[in-house]
Amino acid sequence: MDIPDWARWAFCVLAAVQLIFVYRDVRLLRRAEPGRRTDPWLTVADSAVGVVLSVGLALGSFDVLAGAGAVLLAIGACRGIRALLARRSAKPAPAPGEGAVPAGD
Repeated sequence: MDIPDWARWAFCVLAAVQLIFVYRDVRLLRRAEPGRRTDPWLTVADSAVGVVLSVGLALGSFDVLAGAGAVLLAIGACRGIRALLARRSAKPAPAPGEGAVPAGD
């Protein structure tokens, strides 16, 4: 890839800023309750892959970009599945007498 030098430096600065977010997310992860650590882990992974993505852009490496993009898609899929499962478990159960009527009635 042909990336101008000023853009490469901008991506390096972006990677440095994202490292600060990784540090913050790790501190929040360490404070999380043991049963509630999946979402903070996904946040840390998302931030860490963002650093790799920025460094890949700064270096102009297509392989690093493709790998980081695939990992970001996987993290997004995990978050989407967790959100879907949380919505399904949050639905209230139908009250007795409500819902589908058996075919014989």
